[in-house]
Amino acid sequence: MDIKTRISELLRILSNDLFDRESIFELTFLALFTEQPVYIFGRSGSGKNIIAKRAIQMFRDINVLTFAKRYQEIPKNLEDYQIVFFQGFDSKNPLCNNFVNITIQEKSARSLIMTSKERPEASLAEAGIADQVLFILSLPEIYSVNSLQKLLKENFNINNIIAPVDLLITKEEQIEWLKKIQTVELSDDTLKMIGQIAECCNENQVYVSIQKWLAFSLIIKTIAFFNGRSQTNITDTFFLGTPIWIRKAQNETITTCFKNSLTQWLYNRFPLISNLEESLTQLKQEVEHAINSNGDVYETILFNNIECIQYSITVAGESIPLYTPAAYIGTNQEFNPFNELKQKEKRVICNFMGDNVCRISIDSSAKKTGLRATTNASFGKTFEPFAKLPARVLRINDEEKIKKNKVIIEELKQTLVSTIEKNASAMIEFKELYKEVKNNKNNLFLNTEYFNYLQEAIHTQFSKISEHIQILKSLQESLMQKK
Repeated sequence: MDIKTRISELLRILSNDLFDRESIFELTFLALFTEQPVYIFGRSGSGKNIIAKRAIQMFRDINVLTFAKRYQEIPKNLEDYQIVFFQGFDSKNPLCNNFVNITIQEKSARSLIMTSKERPEASLAEAGIADQVLFILSLPEIYSVNSLQKLLKENFNINNIIAPVDLLITKEEQIEWLKKIQTVELSDDTLKMIGQIAECCNENQVYVSIQKWLAFSLIIKTIAFFNGRSQTNITDTFFLGTPIWIRKAQNETITTCFKNSLTQWLYNRFPLISNLEESLTQLKQEVEHAINSNGDVYETILFNNIECIQYSITVAGESIPLYTPAAYIGTNQEFNPFNELKQKEKRVICNFMGDNVCRISIDSSAKKTGLRATTNASFGKTFEPFAKLPARVLRINDEEKIKKNKVIIEELKQTLVSTIEKNASAMIEFKELYKEVKNNKNNLFLNTEYFNYLQEAIHTQFSKISEHIQILKSLQESLMQKK
């Protein structure tokens, strides 16, 4: 039996009937296997001690030092114990705090697990070990309706589950596997994801020690190893986006950051999608402009480094200059013109309606008080038609302009061909990425919420690109009909 099959079967047996707590059990095991401190918080009867004991049961013939309510003296042969278990950790007990600090400071190939009904932010701070505990695992206070009904209907005895001895991990195997895990390579995707979460922690003043980052990377490697890989991938990092941090606010912040990081990771893999909508809008505008263009030359000025047509409108007794990019002539695109401060005037909407006459609408409040009034901060409520201003024609059917239009059309045709090819290539790559991620569906320790989130994000972008290709092809057909 290979390692993945063996660990999978072991997890299946010992996580049976834990109802809505399987992921916490798995993280507890990973912490114990990699010899990292873990704190399980939960109210009385939430199952924290059952999870701890099940995780300990994954190992064969190990010495466990258990501290319960009555704290005995720490034995002199502390190094003989592979796991130290504080059941019902009490931070208000000086003896308990002393024991746990000694256990952490004098660590010698030992795993530390603490269960408590004290909230971790207060308990660990009082004990002075908040920065030294890898996982802070909080058990849910409720069971899902389906789990509760199953528990009551089938009358499970969750205390009496025993795994076959031949599946259990021996100390010798743990030492051997940990050596192999050290050789697992952290992929670029993994390092980038860790970097993005680290940036999120820095921005939100969440302190994470270098020891904890090293421990996280070891967990990531361990997940890859147990899945039979010599290199990590993006799915191995999913636990970083789960509630493993000390405070509730930190958990919420980092969970949000992790989802954003997954999206950013997708954008970094395919830079095309980051400006997909913007580039398509730009192309639609250019194609529409080229199709409706004629040989007329209009009076323009260079404003804000853009060729613009200048208009003056009178609003509330004030003459207001507006500057509309000439590229919009002949299109049906709505846009905000530039004002005299070289900013987009969002209280004005312009549209050439496919010709060279500019239809101007302004915010109803600005119509009364003027565009320069500071009282118009909340713009965009109701726009009303205000003026129609034709562009001033300097020359009709200018030969140079006609030639230029033809060149622009040919260039646009080439751009569309190139853009369609790039999008088609991206679709193929997205399809391969979807398969690549899907191959991890049966991975051990997989966070299904983030797995589904990533799969859906990839599928959504694939569909968007498919839609964009159809639009690009329709633009291509429109240009082909232009004589």
